[in-house]
Amino acid sequence: MRPEIRAARAATARILDELGLGSYAFTVEAKESGWIVSVECAAGDAWQMVSLPVDPAKLGASLDDARVRQELLAAWRPHLEACAKKR
Repeated sequence: MRPEIRAARAATARILDELGLGSYAFTVEAKESGWIVSVECAAGDAWQMVSLPVDPAKLGASLDDARVRQELLAAWRPHLEACAKKR
């Protein structure tokens, strides 16, 4: 696995955990047009699939930069809120 993909997976897992998702699986794919984070998550009694385009530099930076991580959290939250654990 390429180092940048490994870092992207770590960054994605951190963001998804911070979003408070219940059960989920995800992939990070490098495409010619940019990167795609695909998330399958439990939304009530069903599963949903969400594909999110992401800038690779921004995703990598989110590991060390809280401001960038907050930007990604804010961008992804509306797409994944159905999968968040109920508190």
